[in-house]
Amino acid sequence: MELIKELGRRIQKARKEKGLTQQELADLSHVSLKHVQGYERGVKNPSFEVLRAFCKVLNLSLDSLMNLDLPEDEQAANDMRQLYLSCPPAARKVLLNSTRALTDELKEMVQTAGVDPDEHLENK
Repeated sequence: MELIKELGRRIQKARKEKGLTQQELADLSHVSLKHVQGYERGVKNPSFEVLRAFCKVLNLSLDSLMNLDLPEDEQAANDMRQLYLSCPPAARKVLLNSTRALTDELKEMVQTAGVDPDEHLENK
């Protein structure tokens, strides 16, 4: 039962981060408000179809909702995915190209200077 409560907390957190009310999530996911409330409180167990709808509306992966022990790197990758999907489609190419350029710069910085990229970025 504790897992269902944690799932509910994650759904609620993602909904609030997206700036949606429970009613808006219900409408966009095609479920009733009472069901959304029950899922968020952890008293109802959502079906796969409902979880899939929530993930689509909230720009989440099932992993980020379901895996309580998701490794930090995988959670960060899910966060990057959510940032990408939260951008308007026309801006996604710019974001992807910028991310690629930044990645190349960070790799070069580490290889050539032996600099810790986190330390270097904190000084800027």
